[in-house]
Amino acid sequence: MHHLKGRVSVRKALLLLTSLMLVATALMPAIAAAATPTSTLKTSTIYMATAKPFAISGKTSTSLKGKRMAVEIRKPGRAFWTLVGTPLISKYGTWSHKYTPKLGGKFYIRARYSKSYTRTASLTVRKGPGVKYQTLLASTTSTRDSGLWEALRPAFLMACPEYSVKATFVGSGAAIALGGSGDADVLLVHSPVQEIAFMNGIVAGKPSTYKGLTRHSVMYNDFVLVGPKTDPANIGLNDTAKVAFGKVASSKSEFWSRNDNSGTNTKEKEIWASIGNPQTGQSWYKASGTLGMAQCLSAANQSSGYTLSDRGTWLNMVNMGTVKDLEIVNQGDDSYWNPYSVIQVAKARNWEGSQDFSSWIRSAPAQLIIKEYGESTFGQPLFYPYAGKW
Repeated sequence: MHHLKGRVSVRKALLLLTSLMLVATALMPAIAAAATPTSTLKTSTIYMATAKPFAISGKTSTSLKGKRMAVEIRKPGRAFWTLVGTPLISKYGTWSHKYTPKLGGKFYIRARYSKSYTRTASLTVRKGPGVKYQTLLASTTSTRDSGLWEALRPAFLMACPEYSVKATFVGSGAAIALGGSGDADVLLVHSPVQEIAFMNGIVAGKPSTYKGLTRHSVMYNDFVLVGPKTDPANIGLNDTAKVAFGKVASSKSEFWSRNDNSGTNTKEKEIWASIGNPQTGQSWYKASGTLGMAQCLSAANQSSGYTLSDRGTWLNMVNMGTVKDLEIVNQGDDSYWNPYSVIQVAKARNWEGSQDFSSWIRSAPAQLIIKEYGESTFGQPLFYPYAGKW
């Protein structure tokens, strides 16, 4: 049944229903209309063997000329809407947009200006094009090294089957740089200062070609300071982060830094800076700049050194038995809080895919995966859902 929003007379409703039945029988496009106090919206109900463009059009107040309507699609089986166009409103108050569906099924369409919505009846596409549209994801290594991505990836592809995903795992700074150069459509990162800069078109202190369009929180965990079980720096488990790092420096204990502008490295540098950067130029401070989180933990384990890790990667490495000589020596300080964000890149190559990934990872099914990941294997979650907090 077509859903009509707004007050429509019984007579008009009956006429519309009759028209739709007659036209559907002939397999010809049918027009459905809906109204709000500010606009109308029309689109065709199409039954077709392959996906091809359909027109969405409407009329609103002439006072909105030069403004843009937001045209959004709710795809088959989705709980969220995808923005597919922002057509310009003419001097007559009219606007139109063409959209090519990427899969088959029942679609809903709405036009939005400010907080005013219009929803049409459903549009059914009998069969989609059967083409996968590649989405480029750049993410921090912790989503891979913790094992979380292996749980998220198949769920996303099942929920949004029109896409394939090519994921690149690097430090958050490098992931943001890929967004800035247009080599990523969407980012999953954990470096708030760099994220905010990217939203303003700045990467590594310089203007970038591309910038962030939307930024939303997704999840969080925390950082932990790990070190040898002998703990030569004599760090208290509940020391503040500043005190713990100060003890590493004063004891000249070996410390492994990723030194890669990642979210973890950025947090580490913030803590060192808060106590005057005593690590600068010291031989005990190992800063290679080439190690991901898992590799950095392995290096610290082999040399009985300390390092800062996100808890998710740490627990996964413990489970794999590759850090047997290390343990958590410090945790719980407020500065160890570690939030993750999803950022849609403005003018992304796959605009639609970047939106859908951002919306999906913040949806209830994805947030449940995040909430439950690790509980059975590690006895505790590796991440905590935190969608919609920014």
